[in-house]
Amino acid sequence: MKAKKSLGQNFLHDEGVIHNIVKIINPKPTDQIIEIGPGHGAITQYLQASGAALHLIELDQDLIPILQQKFDHFKNVTIHHKDALKLELDTVNDPYKVVGNLPYNISSPLLISFLYQSPQIEQMIFMLQKEVVQRICAEPGSKLFGRLSVMLQHRFDCVAHLSIAPEAFNPRPKVDSQIIQLTTKVNPTDVKLPVLESLVKQAFAMRRKTIRNNLKKVISVEQLEAAGIDPSQRAETISLGQFEKLALLVEQSV
Repeated sequence: MKAKKSLGQNFLHDEGVIHNIVKIINPKPTDQIIEIGPGHGAITQYLQASGAALHLIELDQDLIPILQQKFDHFKNVTIHHKDALKLELDTVNDPYKVVGNLPYNISSPLLISFLYQSPQIEQMIFMLQKEVVQRICAEPGSKLFGRLSVMLQHRFDCVAHLSIAPEAFNPRPKVDSQIIQLTTKVNPTDVKLPVLESLVKQAFAMRRKTIRNNLKKVISVEQLEAAGIDPSQRAETISLGQFEKLALLVEQSV
């Protein structure tokens, strides 16, 4: 079946890459796995064979019959015709492993959606545009360090794995891809996510401005200094811990 540009589809076909991804996922019979955008089931077949309880989330109506033909007869596979952006994880079961080759056009909003559901997630292993992976894993002081870095590093330990060339896909994307492994932290700093997200969004709104100027409507110079931040710093030089302290100060002042 031809990939749909409107859905950002690029189907993975390189067996070597597929095996490497499965090795990182390391599926076990006791796992509950959600696969986002299984496509033609290149990775799915190995996840199913592990015996894990597997939920396939596929938006493309035309792919559902293909997946049903391949996997409907397996008791450990459930196919959902659904938009991953509207996925709500239940709180009854054990935490999920969430995996997939994410369409580039929804990767950031989907990651933020799962961030808010992190108590229901044990680990996420995604193939993303390489630049997005580098942004997530970036350290303070890097030009790539930004909102996505702070938000995801707040709740997850982030590890970048192998890079994947366009030739591994059909059709070929115009950029390199990379695997990222996001493991949910056991005891993240107890900050309200909406407060942290709002603060970080404002802090990076104008990257060339100082943190004092970007946050002048919500944070005082005294609060910046209380978090160990020089008001003349730019947002990209401020650590995750300092952003978390700022968010706590905002919470206390409300």
